[in-house]
Amino acid sequence: MAGLCRQLGISRQSFYKWRARYLVEGLEGLQERSRRPKRSPRRTAVWFEEVVVEYRKKLIDQGLDAGASTIHWHLCRDGTFKPPSEATIWRILVRRGFVTATPSKRPKGSLRRFEADRPNERWQVDHTEWILADGTGVQILNIIDDHSRLCVASVAAATVTSGMLWDSFETAGRRWGWPSSCLSDNGLVFSGKLRGFEVEFEKRLRTTGIVAITSRPFHPQTCGKVERFQQTLKKWLAARRRHLVTIGLLNHSLDDFADYYNHQRPHRGIGRATPYSRWAAQPPATANPQPLPPRPRPIDAATVRSERKVIAGNVHYGNHIIRIGAQHEGRTAHLVIRSGDHLALYIDEQLVRTLIIDPTRRYQPWRPHPPDPQQPHRASPGR
Repeated sequence: MAGLCRQLGISRQSFYKWRARYLVEGLEGLQERSRRPKRSPRRTAVWFEEVVVEYRKKLIDQGLDAGASTIHWHLCRDGTFKPPSEATIWRILVRRGFVTATPSKRPKGSLRRFEADRPNERWQVDHTEWILADGTGVQILNIIDDHSRLCVASVAAATVTSGMLWDSFETAGRRWGWPSSCLSDNGLVFSGKLRGFEVEFEKRLRTTGIVAITSRPFHPQTCGKVERFQQTLKKWLAARRRHLVTIGLLNHSLDDFADYYNHQRPHRGIGRATPYSRWAAQPPATANPQPLPPRPRPIDAATVRSERKVIAGNVHYGNHIIRIGAQHEGRTAHLVIRSGDHLALYIDEQLVRTLIIDPTRRYQPWRPHPPDPQQPHRASPGR
């Protein structure tokens, strides 16, 4: 028997097991059987799985986050019974088919995370698009506190204008206190820095003593907190879209969401605390009481024509290719028309080249230009 088992590559115990099954059940006894135990004393009860599924569906219907950690937080808050761990709830969701596998994402360790040390040290501001139930497009202005994630303003309008932006910002400042700084993207309503002038919002911030900060172009991660807030907001609004037929109704819904977001919703980015509890945990920072001096305008009395990406050291303007240097590769150049075909090119508010377009040739090679009295510190492009 031992020799036969060695020949077949099985143990003697396996042979006797299959032999006993064959003698009792015949050929049917040789079918593979499940090794699942008949009893699992430590398995989560079926009734609890139903509770998890019910919470999951209820949160989704309300347009709220419905992950394992959120469900666990709600179960703990109810206090009816002590729930198991988040990992157990996640396994229940997987078993019930609520979790869909997604491709690998960028590792969190590759991101550079920053956060203000105190409330009102920095506010983040942005606006996003939304469609009402009747198909009308509107814009929603959102302002949150960088430290606590507190939503200090969320207002809808047909278009976010300079006046509407400052009115909302001023109302939030009077209610929550003025911030020390304000972070935004480079949208024209927020900043004219890349275009060589100062917009109305920047002037108001400067006269109030608030430092205006803008993100790097094409890098929304800098304003990631308000961008993530807008994802959560749109999820909430999508569950109520059919009721939001006017801007007034939308603003009422935004007020309801801000109240829920600030006082009830646990925020994963701040240790499952609510934004208001974190905002109130320490004294807020305040704006600089001394107005900041006006920022110099590097492009005085000039008309900005367009912005162009530097590719292979060149800038494309109409049918012409203008050489400015390989050291500016990948950056954004600002073209300014001063008179006729006389162009000036700026990068980061620094003059890098002036030229008069030669209409007889497509490629405009680099030629040194005379010093510009408006720009004593200019870069010297390479060939």
